[in-house]
Amino acid sequence: GMLIIVPLVFITGGAGDYRLLSLTRVLYLAVSVALGGVIGDALYVSSLKTLGVTRAFPITNSYPVFTVLSSALLLGEQITWRMIVGMLLTMIGIYFVAHPRGQVLASNAPAPTSRQLIVGVLQGLATAFLWGVNTVILAIGLQGINSIVANSIRVPVLIVLGLIFSAFRGTIGSVRRLNWPTVRLLIVAGILGWGIGGSLYVTAVQLAGPSRTAIIGTASPLFAVPLSMFFLHEKPTRSTLIGTVLTVIGIILVV
Repeated sequence: GMLIIVPLVFITGGAGDYRLLSLTRVLYLAVSVALGGVIGDALYVSSLKTLGVTRAFPITNSYPVFTVLSSALLLGEQITWRMIVGMLLTMIGIYFVAHPRGQVLASNAPAPTSRQLIVGVLQGLATAFLWGVNTVILAIGLQGINSIVANSIRVPVLIVLGLIFSAFRGTIGSVRRLNWPTVRLLIVAGILGWGIGGSLYVTAVQLAGPSRTAIIGTASPLFAVPLSMFFLHEKPTRSTLIGTVLTVIGIILVV
């Protein structure tokens, strides 16, 4: 990801903004990626394993609710009725889009026990809470600086935390066993995900605000519909079409 981020810092003329990085601002940026990219994602994976996609997906993707609430409390962001209605429509629409595939995946897994169900739901809610708060903390750290510069701080923090957790779990030695095809995929994923995608996400938070970015961000599964039709020759179901329409209407209301 840094292969793209570093050149973007200079292309966007943001190199001078490194002088504006106070310890407090760096702390905000570091905490945001630690909450969302490390702890939040780990809880998300645990919730998926426990509950399956059908149950975990709508719970974890309720994070715009926590973003809107946190944004109103911490940033004083004005929340309109159009934004609330658009948020609800988007979340319902994405549930319809993801539900058919999630149902298939969940049916192959054993049903969780009552205790596992409670733990999985709590993990999903914790994920949504951390993702929501993460976006608002990121917005605070972004104030007054180039968004790509901010992303160039977040990614190294993620790298360091990832290495620390790998060392703690005793799995850091597996790096030696990576073959070149896997390394190639990791490079492409890093460039697309944390390089381009991460930079666009941080810029969106800065320009559109955390609430709108979080709501629109939940629509990412929507892009899987045309891709699956093109590459996998899948036919959209009625639920997929309904969810697509609801999501598009929700995004229009939010924007």
